[in-house]
Amino acid sequence: MLNNNYSLYAALDQPLWQESEGAGGLNAFLRVLGAPGDRNLVDFYFDTGLTYKGPFGREDDTIGIGFAYTRIGGAARSLDADTTATTPAYPVRSRETLLEVSYQFQVTRWWQLQPDFQYIFNPGGGIPNPNAPARRIGDAAVLGLRTTIMF
Repeated sequence: MLNNNYSLYAALDQPLWQESEGAGGLNAFLRVLGAPGDRNLVDFYFDTGLTYKGPFGREDDTIGIGFAYTRIGGAARSLDADTTATTPAYPVRSRETLLEVSYQFQVTRWWQLQPDFQYIFNPGGGIPNPNAPARRIGDAAVLGLRTTIMF
């Protein structure tokens, strides 16, 4: 256990363009996190993206695209490098990146459906494949569907 752990986090959510009626528009977001790499698995993270409300003439729908980057901390990378001494070709974790596309569909006044597609490069920062420890887990495509019912 190490004392004096901390992290710094900042978020920005900014409208870039607004429809003339004020019903929709383009927004940007950015979030950044930093933490000491000698005591945290992740020492740097950021995500950013754009959302557009009112696409295709559907004023309550929102479409979005995002990008995320995660860097594995120095202590975890050093542990992996040390592990290669006893397990040759053991992968050293480094970073994970993600691309995402999402569409929030307002089905009714009280029901939303949100299909989502994510593509993850280097999942877990490059964690070893449990079936082949000398190899990393491959990139991953993820399809999801979220629903919200308001009552």
